[in-house]
Amino acid sequence: MTVPARERGTDTAPVEHALQARITTMFAAALVAVSLLWLPLAVIPILDGMFFLAPALEVLRDLALLWWLGLVLAGGLAAASWTVARLVRVAGASAARAALVGWCVLLLPLTWACTWLGARMAWHWLRSVAGSEILVTQELRALAVVLLAGFLAWGISRWKPHNAVKRVAGALAPAWPAAAALLALGAIPVVLQPPHLLLGETPAAAPARTQAGPDIILITIDTLAAADADACNPASSNMPRLAGFAQGATCFSRFYAASNFTTPTTSTMETGLLPWTHFATQPDAKMRDGTRSHTLAAVLRTQGWRTHSITDNLLASPRHRGTFAAYTTSGFSHTTLYGNFFREAMTVFPDTSLPRLASTALSFLGSFDMALHGSQSPYVAERTYDDVLALMAREGRAAPLFVWAQTLPPHSPYLPPTSTRYRLLPKGELEAWADMMPDNVFYKSAAQGQVDKHRLRYRELTMAADAALGNFLDELQRQGRLDAALILITSDHGESFEKGFLGHAGPLTHDALIRVPMVIKLPGQKHGQVLQMPASQADLAPTLLDLVDAPPLPRSEGRSLRAALEGLQMQASPVFAMTMERQSRFQPLREGHYVVIDGDHKLTLRLGQSAGTSATPTLTDLAADPEEAQDLTATRPQRTRELEALLRQRLAAAERARLQVPQPGR
Repeated sequence: MTVPARERGTDTAPVEHALQARITTMFAAALVAVSLLWLPLAVIPILDGMFFLAPALEVLRDLALLWWLGLVLAGGLAAASWTVARLVRVAGASAARAALVGWCVLLLPLTWACTWLGARMAWHWLRSVAGSEILVTQELRALAVVLLAGFLAWGISRWKPHNAVKRVAGALAPAWPAAAALLALGAIPVVLQPPHLLLGETPAAAPARTQAGPDIILITIDTLAAADADACNPASSNMPRLAGFAQGATCFSRFYAASNFTTPTTSTMETGLLPWTHFATQPDAKMRDGTRSHTLAAVLRTQGWRTHSITDNLLASPRHRGTFAAYTTSGFSHTTLYGNFFREAMTVFPDTSLPRLASTALSFLGSFDMALHGSQSPYVAERTYDDVLALMAREGRAAPLFVWAQTLPPHSPYLPPTSTRYRLLPKGELEAWADMMPDNVFYKSAAQGQVDKHRLRYRELTMAADAALGNFLDELQRQGRLDAALILITSDHGESFEKGFLGHAGPLTHDALIRVPMVIKLPGQKHGQVLQMPASQADLAPTLLDLVDAPPLPRSEGRSLRAALEGLQMQASPVFAMTMERQSRFQPLREGHYVVIDGDHKLTLRLGQSAGTSATPTLTDLAADPEEAQDLTATRPQRTRELEALLRQRLAAAERARLQVPQPGR
């Protein structure tokens, strides 16, 4: 690469003498800015978390892949800038003006990205120093805009544009050998651990055995709390279509998620393993080695089912969890988010963390998305259902289908369509995305009134999700596929508008976060029933396999509920849930909130920093105290000791299992 020498003249020297619009020079500057400024600013805040989740070699490989993608970005920016400079020159401008325009086209987006990421890093640091969540209010956004505008005005008054461009470009371009060396070093981890490339259908690991069986349709409606869905109530006002469907099916009134956000819960649903075993316990984590082939879809595929996943939520995709090999196809339904386009594109390397890295590097797109969408949600459940119907039409009926569809609404942003908007909250409040409080954060008691309004918009969005579900079921009925199919409708987790916490994820495990609806319709079932016994997401995969007489999963921590579905009595069994976002998969189990529900009693054991100097249990009676407001550990010490002993026994078993799995790179 030929790079002109750095300008040594005065600031008044002709621009073309210092900055010729050469594509090699522009590419060198772009490569340095992307490789040594942009990407480090994006990665540094999450680097410790990456080593928290994955072996060192895997982390280094994924970083190298990101840097190589940065090479493509630098080339694209340089080519675009050089083309603009040439066009301006052809239009009659002087060489100096054409060069200045070209360099501005190159440097302005690079400056924007680096400034954004630097401010983002400073913001995260400020929140960590404050020791609590700082809400981004409209006033705070306005202050940030004023400060940024003032900084830009000062910069323009301090340096003339051509001098500023000359200084920046003159500093960047000569450093290209360092950026090139970094890219060359990245080849080492990529060669040592090549990534998987997933294009089109995934070949079956073994010849499928032809077996007559029903279509299995698993629908997970993201972020749907049981109390808000009220699915077992025939008079449900929020989800009347789901409640009507439940009248001819089995509805579980006490079905519990294994955690409080998508990644661990969907991993549990498809494996029958609890988070302390599969360890997909952070939002961007993949399941632990040794558990990724232990899936419902893997068994069904060997038994003759064509297996498919369709979702508008990347975290719900098997490409995200690392279980993609069990699916014939794993696709995404369309959203109108610019950020999602790049995240989903990176899933062609499904065993890497490139989706997360690309999302972080392009995090500024989130602000554009929020501003451009205004009062419209980028997620529309009908798109996912339409994709499912199109897939079923393509597949025909030659082989049974297993289709897992996850739709994001009523997940935030709580922006219902016009069909349900204003049913609960009138006009003039929470009209646009920018009006919403950030979700997944703690809030002060003074904000409870505003949080209650968010819940009303959430319920309006739930009504719209219910209508979309009803239309999908109607179409299956019209096609004659509904009655013969095995259909499950549930959610990955709930949503909190109480106890000082808005959203999901985080450390809490109260009922709003982990109790979700579950409706199961057997092929040909006409009469409904409501089951009151506690059941777990870990029971889902064993139950489905049992219902179609397929081989069981060998290491499931759940159990089949087939007997209960067929009207027989089943002995009660404890249910477990947990939050483990602060727990490294490479360290002993000593962080997190762990829950056991046995009958009406719920015990929560807090370990690590959240518990202070010692583990702290709390005991509640869910029947007498559904709000979980009263701790019974002092009045029922014997029951507390029993459940704590059971929970610690299971924690010890999970720790032994963790140690038996090799930890590569550690």
